[in-house]
Amino acid sequence: MNPFIYPKSRHARRERPGVLSTYQKYKPSLRREFERKCVYCRMPDSMKDPEMYGVDHYRPKHRFEQLVTSYPNLFYCCNPCNSRKGDYWPPWGRGKTHFIPNPCDHEMFRHLRFKGSSVQSRSDAGKVAEELLDLNDPEVVRYRELILDVLDTYGKMRVELDSVRTELSRQRDTGAVSALDADTAIASIDMDLAKVDAVLGQLAGTLKVATEHQD
Repeated sequence: MNPFIYPKSRHARRERPGVLSTYQKYKPSLRREFERKCVYCRMPDSMKDPEMYGVDHYRPKHRFEQLVTSYPNLFYCCNPCNSRKGDYWPPWGRGKTHFIPNPCDHEMFRHLRFKGSSVQSRSDAGKVAEELLDLNDPEVVRYRELILDVLDTYGKMRVELDSVRTELSRQRDTGAVSALDADTAIASIDMDLAKVDAVLGQLAGTLKVATEHQD
């Protein structure tokens, strides 16, 4: 289970927030749209404070004022990536090679991929993103390593608990263990599984996003 994998196909937007008065009001829709992950570094906001995430203007708002509140131009982005990206736009004549990939216009995996906890660029555009956004900041790489190690540990724990639960169910059904004893043990295992799943969901960024009010 690796929450940092870049998608291999383009993302088709599902949210229909309508026309809102400010770009900040699109954040709840964008958070659901991009499954709580920064579209550039792929870090789930469940691992950090969601307030450290915001709205990115893919086409910089100071250069494309007509797109400031255009939903197709907006992406969910962590504050570090947003700050590093800033007002970047490809230099004249290099728009086809030196852009920053985004998941709606590009197949992200063609430009960037994870090898373990580090990001590898696979194109000129990927190199631009890797360097400009500092995707291999040593501190961030170490943090990803920690997350992957914990996910692996809890994943193995879940497999073991599920195996024990299955065996208890078999023994109960065959009469090797009394139904009362088996059901009591299974109930305890189910509680442990729920705790493990909560940790896995938080670290993998798969916890459901609550519906938030929009104006």
